[in-house]
Amino acid sequence: MFKKFIDWIHVKININEKERSSQIKEMEVYWCALGENVGDEENGKGNDFCRPVLVFKKFNNNIFWGMPMSTKNKDNPYYIKVTLKDVRQSVIISQLRLFDTRRLDKKIGYISREDFVAIKDSVINLII
Repeated sequence: MFKKFIDWIHVKININEKERSSQIKEMEVYWCALGENVGDEENGKGNDFCRPVLVFKKFNNNIFWGMPMSTKNKDNPYYIKVTLKDVRQSVIISQLRLFDTRRLDKKIGYISREDFVAIKDSVINLII
């Protein structure tokens, strides 16, 4: 486990030096370097510590609220099922957090407006 944290630090240093190159939009999904995190926080996978992340709320070209996605479709109010490129996945709304756009890599696609509205409604219900 310790080695993963060290590997993540090296990746994170490179991400921090990266220039921002793209304009993001809400409803888009990107590969995003989540890193190696603590406890039950969602981790990235592979050597680049990435996983799909939904752009939930864009604040400017540098930061946004995002939510990691999973191919696990749990019957759980914190896992909202969506379709991305004809594949059923879940957006993990309990893992909503602020991201810097330098963590983003390739755009995967986008979710439908209908799915996005369902996510917004679920987030509102979560925080009220």
